[in-house]
Amino acid sequence: MRKIKTLALLLLGAVMMAACGDNQPQEKKGPDVYYTQNGKKITITPIKHASLQINYDGREFEIDPVCSHVGPVLSYLDKPKADFILVTNKQLDHFDDYAIHVLTDKYTELIIPKDIWYQMRIGNVMENNMYMNIGQKSVIYCVPAYNISKKNAKRHPKGRWNGYVLDFDGFRIYIAGDTEYIPEMKDLKNISIAFLPVSRFTMDLKQLRKAVETIKPKVVYPYHFYNADTAQIRHALQGTGAEVRIRYLR
Repeated sequence: MRKIKTLALLLLGAVMMAACGDNQPQEKKGPDVYYTQNGKKITITPIKHASLQINYDGREFEIDPVCSHVGPVLSYLDKPKADFILVTNKQLDHFDDYAIHVLTDKYTELIIPKDIWYQMRIGNVMENNMYMNIGQKSVIYCVPAYNISKKNAKRHPKGRWNGYVLDFDGFRIYIAGDTEYIPEMKDLKNISIAFLPVSRFTMDLKQLRKAVETIKPKVVYPYHFYNADTAQIRHALQGTGAEVRIRYLR
């Protein structure tokens, strides 16, 4: 009788754990689809770590494409040629000149920080507070990305590298790059989607929450989060009013 009761309790525990697991959003792969107020389609495909693919109304945007410097290894040969390639910084988990080569044709616009331009001698240099009108009521804004804490200030120094805001006819996507919570985030308005980094070299969970409370995005994608516990990330963002989407962006 005692063995039967023990088995029943184990089975009940397994059922409860499975039920709890079913209620937890999982790390999903594949695209998410959104629409602008005028019905234009935006498809966001998280690829890995800091690499994203965005298609707006048929135009391809590749963000920090990386083939092999961070896993899993990708060739990018299955991707369409990019209309725009945006690179946030020169570190190898964000910048891969081979991936850029694979995705580039004669019409591709490369948008990069100054130190990458000095290395490649091609592309459009963008620095803080600059913007580029890309047509169809769309603009790319360059915003600051840096570490503010003393322990990490040398890793991502102020004034060197970029974050970006893509404004697609009023639908605004913030791609933070490698940054901590910084005062300039107070200037970001009407953000629909925010990609925010979580790691020991960027934002910890307290800074992440502060960033979301400041920016007030409708949807937030934690990214660049390595082996962070996604349950802790979700817990840290409870009550912020933002929908949290966990994707495979380790």
